[in-house]
Amino acid sequence: MRIRRLFGVLTIAAASTVALGSLSACQPAKRVLVIGDSLTVGAVSAGLGDGHPWRWTVSAESGRGTNRGIAIARDRDIGAYDLVIVALGTNDYLDSKAAYATRIDNMMAALAPAPQVIWIDVDSQTPHLAPAALGVNPALAAAPARHPTLTVAGWNDHVRGVANMAAYRAGDEIHYNAAGYDLRARWMEALVT
Repeated sequence: MRIRRLFGVLTIAAASTVALGSLSACQPAKRVLVIGDSLTVGAVSAGLGDGHPWRWTVSAESGRGTNRGIAIARDRDIGAYDLVIVALGTNDYLDSKAAYATRIDNMMAALAPAPQVIWIDVDSQTPHLAPAALGVNPALAAAPARHPTLTVAGWNDHVRGVANMAAYRAGDEIHYNAAGYDLRARWMEALVT
């Protein structure tokens, strides 16, 4: 009987040591920085990053264009983040491919210490934002060839495949309703693995 108790205590002690050892070996949560515009503001209202294992820092502002986002990036300690998500371009939707390529290069220079950058392209599936399909999105598609740490995430292709996407949009053909922002927030979280 005494041997069983002693074995049980040793088993519990060994299990506790393994559990504590695992806890001390845990890495701190990885950090992601999001630089975005009003679409990111909406995704935050839908709980972007809540409950996600990574630590999310979001800098988002309505009406923010890419040049303002570059200034935000220059003011941050980019080296403190494991990943940067850029969710800009919607307010630059009238840019030519060459003009937006310059903005991308300037942003990537500001983000140079970041080990990985994901840039979300523009939803050009409405008449209002259709010009992005000629300038912003092609400039983004070409950019990873110049910037090896850059990956372009295809929000435009994603929304093209959503059944009845009109039910997720606000009336201005730019923004989304609550369900649309929830869709965007969950999609953005899925980018971070």
